[in-house]
Formats: sequence, C-alpha cells, structure tokens
Amino acid sequence: MDKEFIPQYPVSLVDQITEFLSNEVIEGRLKSGQRLVENGLQRKFGVSRAPIRESLRILENNGLLVNIPRKGRFVRKIDEKSIEENFLIRASLESLAARLATPNMRPDDIEGMEVVLSHMTQALREKEFKSYFKYHYDFHDVFIYASKMDTLIRILENVRRHAIWIRIVYLSGSIQKYFKDTTDVHREILDLFIKKDSHGVEALVKRHILAAMEEASQFLKSSNEEGLKR
Repeated sequence: MDKEFIPQYPVSLVDQITEFLSNEVIEGRLKSGQRLVENGLQRKFGVSRAPIRESLRILENNGLLVNIPRKGRFVRKIDEKSIEENFLIRASLESLAARLATPNMRPDDIEGMEVVLSHMTQALREKEFKSYFKYHYDFHDVFIYASKMDTLIRILENVRRHAIWIRIVYLSGSIQKYFKDTTDVHREILDLFIKKDSHGVEALVKRHILAAMEEASQFLKSSNEEGLKR
C-alpha cells in the first residue's frame, strides 16, 4: 500500500479513509488475505485510532474485510462461494431494477448510456480494463437509479462494489473475449430500453450477470489449478 493519502476537507476523515482503503483493496494494492494493522494505518494516515477503527468496521460490513478473533482484520479472500453469492444477488436485484427502470427512462438517460457504451468500447480497444470497469459500472448506474427504488439502490451499491473487486482481482486483462461479449450484451440491453421492453431487458440483465458469474468462477478455478501445479 504505497499510494499517498492526502486528506480533503470538509469530507469526514472516516469517509476519506474508508474510500481510500476500499480503492486499495479493489485495485489490488491491498492483497487478498493481507492483514490491516491499526498502528500502521495510524502512522500512514496521521490520525488517531478512532477514525481508523470506524473505517475498518465499515469495510468489514461492506464485505471487503474479515475480522478473525484474536488475530485482527484481513482483506477478504475470494472463493467460489463468495463469487456465487455476490453474482446471484446481483442477477436478481439488477434485473429487477432494469424492469422497474424501463418506463422511467428519459431521453437523456438513453443518451448517457450511449456515451458510456462508446467509452466502454474505446477502453476495450485500448486494453484499459480498469477504465472499462468504471464505465461498465456507470452504464448500470443509469438504470439502477432510474428504478427510483431507494432501498434497492442502497443494497445494490454495496453488492456491486464487491463485484468490481472480484472482477479486477480475477479478470482484468486476462480474458479479452469476455470483455468483447459484454460490450455486445450492453448494446442489446440499451436497445431493449429504447424499445421499452421491460421483461426482455429484465431477462437479459439477469443472463448477463449470471454469465459473468460463470466466467469469474471458471477463472478462479483455473487459477487455483495453476497454483497447485507450481
């Protein structure tokens, strides 16, 4: 964890530290299974223990850390069970959001999704996979917020953040065919929103996320098998 932390005010220290550490995990600078020591974090951030403890508690609640009694907090390890749980929940909830969003989609929502999709295509062409993930997240953001279901939006914010972490750790830069396929699927999703086909877009979003689950599970399995051979 070499990235420098620069406090920004008036945002609270807890929020800033939480965001900083979340990004360290999601972008792989804090490794799976790595221990986070409060004293070391205090020195890095130059703050008291209280905001560090609160940030670690939030990260644990968000599923990025695990607290092992008498040992401390560690970056959560990704396994097939955690992948399956995350993507199954997302498949059900994001597809629901897509159906609910369909009658609410405005012309500027469609236009925004068109722009984001073009950025996704460009990022893929330039092999900028982290940028691709960002735009992918933005694409789904549009219809999730268009669902106008506040509880659903809050739940998905947490679940989707974990999904980004899974993808960056296990998929980034490794299987380009997967990224090409998802670009095509997002074009189809957008076309269904344009047609106001609520049930069609619900089904396609669910299939898209379940396919991502299979890709992530297969990649983890093959990575584990390669590890055993070494």
